[in-house]
Amino acid sequence: MTRGSADAESILQRRRLRQLIIGLVALPLSVLPFVAYATGTPEGRLVTERVTVALRPPTLPVLSSGQIAAARAAAPSYKNAVMLLAYHGIGSGSDAEGGFVISPARFGEQLATLKAAGMHAVTATQVATAFDGGKPLPPKAVMISFDDGRTDALLYADPMLAEAGMRATMFVITGAASNPGIYYASWPDLVKYASSGRWDIESHTATLHHEQKVADGRSLPALTSLLPGETLQEYRMRVRTDLADASAAIKAHVGTSPVAFAYPFGAYGAERTNDPAIRGILRQEVGNLYSVAFHQDDQTTIPLARANQDHLGLRRLEIGNWSGMDLLAQIRASAHR
Repeated sequence: MTRGSADAESILQRRRLRQLIIGLVALPLSVLPFVAYATGTPEGRLVTERVTVALRPPTLPVLSSGQIAAARAAAPSYKNAVMLLAYHGIGSGSDAEGGFVISPARFGEQLATLKAAGMHAVTATQVATAFDGGKPLPPKAVMISFDDGRTDALLYADPMLAEAGMRATMFVITGAASNPGIYYASWPDLVKYASSGRWDIESHTATLHHEQKVADGRSLPALTSLLPGETLQEYRMRVRTDLADASAAIKAHVGTSPVAFAYPFGAYGAERTNDPAIRGILRQEVGNLYSVAFHQDDQTTIPLARANQDHLGLRRLEIGNWSGMDLLAQIRASAHR
């Protein structure tokens, strides 16, 4: 860019900013609260994003021939294994979870790069089937998964998954789906997404995805801690009831029983607990209902998942704001562990 064109662009940007400010000042005072809501709150942004996606659905970026060649060259080669990827939200600028969100553009870049590299997207159901001795996974398998049943993740990911010809797994907090508000997808929405064939709906508890105060004053995940005065047997029944409720809700709405479980906050009783016996009890209760279960411990050493590993302690990689090539590098490193 020449000096003259750079100056012209700078002048144009200043004019646009001035026009925006003038426009905001000219808005009736009655409108300003709605503008603030739409741009300054998570709920408002989700409303805005619904409109945005409806008018202009996100698409995959078109990779250059050089980018495609680079992705193919960087792709790891493996079989009878799967790379487990964990996402949360897409699109929102911030949220109460502390920023487990990537932009639609970044997700699209990652998806396009995985496709160019010849990676095959599989679901948690396919992983469970393969690990139980059924149909084997394709080579270079990746499991794209999302937690919570968030509206923004489904809204942005679905059009791009369709374009890529890929599938994903959504671990749903079933209690939130029954009382969704704006932040979580409702059951009718989840059923619609599942009926497309692109989404595998699995369990993320019914109502135990939260922290609770325990006797020593700490806040710990509700799934891995005893309430003040609660016995281990009472804990077992609380967890058993919750997991059964979650599975029954998914079966009732989606039509299939879940086979996979994602531990809320990645907590399974090894840490973030107030009784060492909880880990064994939780494992028994999870194993009674699900074939595979996932957590996110020790992000620096995550390997590919294989059938000879602990099916109830499979480790997912939490995806950050990485380029597509950075994601391939992470998968390649896991393939060598």
